[in-house]
Amino acid sequence: MTLAWAIIGFGLGGLVCYLADVLPTQRRLAKPVWLPFSFAKFFDYLKLPRNAAVLFLLTLLAVLLFVFPVNAFPGYQLLLVGAYFALVIVIDIEHRLVLHMVSLGGALLLGAIGQQWVGLTRVLLGGAAGFGVMLALYLLGDWLGRLLARLRGRAWQDTALGFGDVTISGVIGVLLGWPSVLSALFFGVLFAGAFSLLYLIWAMAQRSYTPMMSFAYAPFLCLGAMTTIVLAIF
Repeated sequence: MTLAWAIIGFGLGGLVCYLADVLPTQRRLAKPVWLPFSFAKFFDYLKLPRNAAVLFLLTLLAVLLFVFPVNAFPGYQLLLVGAYFALVIVIDIEHRLVLHMVSLGGALLLGAIGQQWVGLTRVLLGGAAGFGVMLALYLLGDWLGRLLARLRGRAWQDTALGFGDVTISGVIGVLLGWPSVLSALFFGVLFAGAFSLLYLIWAMAQRSYTPMMSFAYAPFLCLGAMTTIVLAIF
């Protein structure tokens, strides 16, 4: 049975890698990059650092969920949540992009899971809160960024938050519901702030600091959601 869970986790990892390959560039399902097939080409693909990490982590998660079952949440649901967050994280790190189709698919999948966890009312309230809070931060950041750029006489580029981060916050909201979504957003912003501070210190030490530099934000939101789930388990 452990082997079966490992195979399921590995398969989900392969699906995440495939979707992360094709969706950002094709915006649709397309043929895998390792076609036409050969064993050498396929195994070279699996050994790529990103793919190896995703496959290992999701396989490990699947095995752990089988060996140490969680009473609060069904293991298969936690595995699906982990796979979805892995997809969001990989795409945003590699492309600085949160696709609307990924957000919509996540809202449907994670919303269905969230309805079983906390009920429909809290799912709807959580989705509205997650989307609304991050939308307010997005608009505030955009306004402040434009103001600072104007005062400094620089061309305006973009806010640290993108609208995709707003939609992902809504997805996290329909998964965790109200009020747990607030905890997830708090942790997400906290982790992003800590990363920004560490990066600022490093960049200034390397004399490579660039004002108004942005980075992938969705991974920290996903990490905040996962932290909230872990705290709920323990």
